[in-house]
Amino acid sequence: MGKVGAASFTAALRSSFPKTRIAVLAGICGGVPFHGDGIEVCLGDVIISRTLVQYDLGRQDPSKFVRKDTIHDNLGRPNHDIRALLGTFQTECGLAQLQRGALSALNSLQSKATETGRQTSYRPPAMAEDHLFKPTYLHVHRARSNCGCSEIKACEAAASASCDEIPCEYQQSIPRKRLGSSQKQVTKVFVGDIASGDTVMKSGEHRDNLAKDLGVTALEMEGAGVWGQIPCIVVKGVCDYADSHKNDIWQPFAAAAAAAVTKALLSHYKQTDKSESSGRDAGASRFANFGAGQQFINADGGTMNNISGNGKQYNAHTMTIKD
Repeated sequence: MGKVGAASFTAALRSSFPKTRIAVLAGICGGVPFHGDGIEVCLGDVIISRTLVQYDLGRQDPSKFVRKDTIHDNLGRPNHDIRALLGTFQTECGLAQLQRGALSALNSLQSKATETGRQTSYRPPAMAEDHLFKPTYLHVHRARSNCGCSEIKACEAAASASCDEIPCEYQQSIPRKRLGSSQKQVTKVFVGDIASGDTVMKSGEHRDNLAKDLGVTALEMEGAGVWGQIPCIVVKGVCDYADSHKNDIWQPFAAAAAAAVTKALLSHYKQTDKSESSGRDAGASRFANFGAGQQFINADGGTMNNISGNGKQYNAHTMTIKD
């Protein structure tokens, strides 16, 4: 979808729901596998935005891209209500409640998908499908002929092929403690900074440079179009590592995990305008859902809206969802 499409949907949302207090942009993102504090981010984890950074706004000089970083160009921090809501998850009690709510919502979504015969069960792939390759190890044909692959770029056929089809050498994967100490997928939730831009990131080296410069834990494509127009929280499930090896295997589960965390998060939001409602609708939630792709909405409590996009998209405050 990108920032422009998200901004258009946000304008429509504000027109239809002029009293909107908070919007949640839920979906999928690319994750930065290692944070400066030694925290590991794995596929299926969920990132909740503390701040959003528009990383592709700037100028292209002959030697490098210079991002605009003035007070007038930055997206700014969330409003007081959102900061207070996120502050809830900095407490042990708040994290525990979020964990229980997210796990319950995720189990319910998965069970419903199985009962109704959905095309996907939204269950996590095998942990063996979580591969993090070295940033310099590209997704290119190893036995090259005249396909167009080189040490620095992939041909069109390689870009659309799986790692098994290339084939990529799994000994080039980076070992991680989290995956080695567990026999099943364990989802963690991080509250941190997210980079937003119109570019689909498929470079491990560029990803790591961006993370080093901006301190972000994820990259997505719609948040900047929403953030400046309406109070917003971005909740994204990590479906790839934003490198050349990215694929769609983890998208359904990552989207479902983001939806589950969204529902649990919104249950902590305190409605302040119940007096404006009446009858059996008093205190009920109202939601506007815009978007396409692997996006899922789950929410309750308060007058709120959720915008979803189609983006292929930290802090020490984390929690764990165990299936």
